[in-house]
Amino acid sequence: MADSSNKMTKRKAELLVQSALLREKLAVEALSLFQMPDIVSKGLGFLSGFNKIKKNPLVVAPVILTLLALRPRRIISWAVSATVLFKTWRRFKPVLSFVLGFLARRKK
Repeated sequence: MADSSNKMTKRKAELLVQSALLREKLAVEALSLFQMPDIVSKGLGFLSGFNKIKKNPLVVAPVILTLLALRPRRIISWAVSATVLFKTWRRFKPVLSFVLGFLARRKK
């Protein structure tokens, strides 16, 4: 009788540990599910912007007319120039920040 009681006590302890682990796992999964709607709501908010444009196309008309007036070639050349400028800045930023930091320390 004592032997079966001992086994049942051990089994109960094992089940309590397993239950605690499963509850913790469930809590983590529930937390991740609560965070997912934030991403979904951002996506829906982005799509609602397109719905606003559909309802009021006059908002987009000035942008389209400006792009047509500037000619696509000019826009493409501006985009290429901006890309080259950005890449150049990214490449030389560490050097420039080092030189400017050196000059600032030298003035003090």
